[in-house]
Amino acid sequence: MPECPMSTQSLATVGLENLSPRHFEVLQQARVDNPSPRTLGHGDICPKLFDGRPHALRKHSQNATPGSREFHLHLIEILAVLCHSIAVHLYQAYDGGFHKPEPPDPIVWPDELLWPNMPPPPPLKALPAELFHHSYDFWQQYPNGIADIVGYWAEYRLFGGVVLFDCGEIGHECKDIFIHPVGGYMIFQLSEAQVHAYIGFLQGGQQPPGGIRFKAEEYARRVDENYAMDMNIYRDRYERIIPQRRARCVIRGEDLPGYAQAMEDWARRSGN
Repeated sequence: MPECPMSTQSLATVGLENLSPRHFEVLQQARVDNPSPRTLGHGDICPKLFDGRPHALRKHSQNATPGSREFHLHLIEILAVLCHSIAVHLYQAYDGGFHKPEPPDPIVWPDELLWPNMPPPPPLKALPAELFHHSYDFWQQYPNGIADIVGYWAEYRLFGGVVLFDCGEIGHECKDIFIHPVGGYMIFQLSEAQVHAYIGFLQGGQQPPGGIRFKAEEYARRVDENYAMDMNIYRDRYERIIPQRRARCVIRGEDLPGYAQAMEDWARRSGN
């Protein structure tokens, strides 16, 4: 078996001290040298980890000045791609994992909601994988098929969401970094402080406040997932299909700065 001795379960909690010596050496070299997957030789350690990467990740990371903001963003990008690809590799190596998704339960409508002679509701589609991010299930167009669904789920477990970037008009830039969480929360941009804290952690510093999974700061820039690609915020163009008829606008209170506190104040004043 290739040297990727990590289980899907451990993806959520693995620390730097738990990496195999060869993987730790790769990450150590990434933080002090040029973080190019090719020059680091990680493709030889875990073959196919970087398959299906059509954009110029290697080229642009090589051009970044070590220690610069661009360098740090590309380093996080490489780490996200690496974690995604390890999850893909494990899914494929274990033939879809030890736990297969259960078929969905049939839809049962209460009698009072049914009209006379109403046709039965359509059956629910079976889940393609047991582990998934609700916005990243377009496996038919993914390079690794269903395995990539699990890869996006691994990103959520490790980073708090799928790692995205402002790719600019040309599609190859790395201007800002964003996180796409689950649960209907909006995509949010990481602050410079969050990026610096995370890079410091990778360099052996203290764990960032709030843990290593990113959370939106109160006044972070937020983007609706239906409009993110129009704003050049993505990692790969194939990762999502935006529906022509977009869902109605529902915003969680946490995505509105000051809203939660305002509601608490209102409840306290009104006695509710």
